[in-house]
Amino acid sequence: MSEQLFVCNKCGNYTPLVQKSDRLPDNVEHHYAECQSCGYRSTFFYTNPKIKALLNKQKNTPFLTKKKERLTKEIKKHMDELRNKIESEEGNHAEAKSN
Repeated sequence: MSEQLFVCNKCGNYTPLVQKSDRLPDNVEHHYAECQSCGYRSTFFYTNPKIKALLNKQKNTPFLTKKKERLTKEIKKHMDELRNKIESEEGNHAEAKSN
């Protein structure tokens, strides 16, 4: 079986795709792949207990239903909001360190 590769968002090198996760404050999980060349972490998504509950609900909902479609949109909205919140906080911390 061949190894799946991805292109690093920072250095542009191909590196094996190994999914990893870290637990962050407030029960947030960061899911990512780490570049073996430069160590950059390419984020897949962030999740928290609310998103996990919605994902579980979605998993148990029949395909091709309005309810599943609504859940998909709600999950995407919450994931996008969480990602924006965490990454803007990281940016603020980086700016504070450089000042």
